[in-house]
Amino acid sequence: MSTTSSKRRTARLTTARALMVRHKLDWLLVSDPYDVFYLSGFRGGDDACLLVGTQDALICTDSRYWAQVGEEVDGFELEKTETLLEDALAAVARRGAASASIGFEGAHLTYAQHRTVRRLHAGRLRDIGAGLLELRAVKDADEIECVRRAAAITDTALEVVAATGLAGRTEREVAWQIADELERRGADGVAFPSIVAGGERAALAHAIPGERPIKRGELVVIDTGARVGGYCSDITRTFAVGIVSEEQQRVYDIVLQAQLAGLAAVRAGAHGRDDVDAAARHVIAAAGFGDDFGHGTGHGVGLEVHERPRLGRLVGDKLAAGMVATVEPGIYIEGSLGVRIEDTVVVTESGCERLTLFSKDLRVVG
Repeated sequence: MSTTSSKRRTARLTTARALMVRHKLDWLLVSDPYDVFYLSGFRGGDDACLLVGTQDALICTDSRYWAQVGEEVDGFELEKTETLLEDALAAVARRGAASASIGFEGAHLTYAQHRTVRRLHAGRLRDIGAGLLELRAVKDADEIECVRRAAAITDTALEVVAATGLAGRTEREVAWQIADELERRGADGVAFPSIVAGGERAALAHAIPGERPIKRGELVVIDTGARVGGYCSDITRTFAVGIVSEEQQRVYDIVLQAQLAGLAAVRAGAHGRDDVDAAARHVIAAAGFGDDFGHGTGHGVGLEVHERPRLGRLVGDKLAAGMVATVEPGIYIEGSLGVRIEDTVVVTESGCERLTLFSKDLRVVG
């Protein structure tokens, strides 16, 4: 492990311990795989947990992963387990903390797992809510570089798909091509299952690609992203398959203006709901399509493709420099068409930097 990585993990542990102080905790049980990776660098988080104490830091996992821990993790003592939670809590008890206060991630721990913890631990338990997710919201330079690389790979893959053409191909076929192009260009894989939806199916914001052939004269929404170094990119572009109608072009232009307005509102200190979402939503509502834009304008991107900050119509977060988020307004007319335009950006003090750079002019493809 590099010196830089080791210093980063140490700094993150220090921040996690500050969270523990705020919640008056003796130990923190980390079970969310993304948070396990964030704090320790371990990639087998589905079958591992961390126990962070005021002095100790343990990574608990079974024999399948002991060698992997040795390769990936620095600064954590390996606690070899057979039954994960039972052995993890026994490790706490052996350190004289059987009645300690332990924080847990209620959004991740199942009810059955919580019952196990409650049965085995005599001390106080406290849900830390989104505490660790909030710690992940501001990215460091290395994290941003991973997203930047993922975005560049995604831009290139989209260019190949556009050059190949869409007419006559099934949505599923296009989605498979995207996945192949992303991996061929160095991505760890897709950030999420790609959305490819043409014609009336584009009005389904999260359509699942099917066997429907893409037709000439329709708009096609492609929403995709790559994962690099554990970090995601997220981009949506809407393509015209051949010549489209004036109404289709008009809807596209409205969404583009809304997206540009949303981007212009992004800066450190802005509010995800009151500023960014409001700016994009105003453009669409003023054009008469307010009822056709049902989702939020954006979301944070990082280890997960949906994380903090929130840029929604109902809830939002104050933005800070170093946060990575999307801006993605859309118009969805049931039974007719859908248009969405999305970029991944880094929040700066004076605005934002786009990481997804694929052109936003309405691309006409064959």
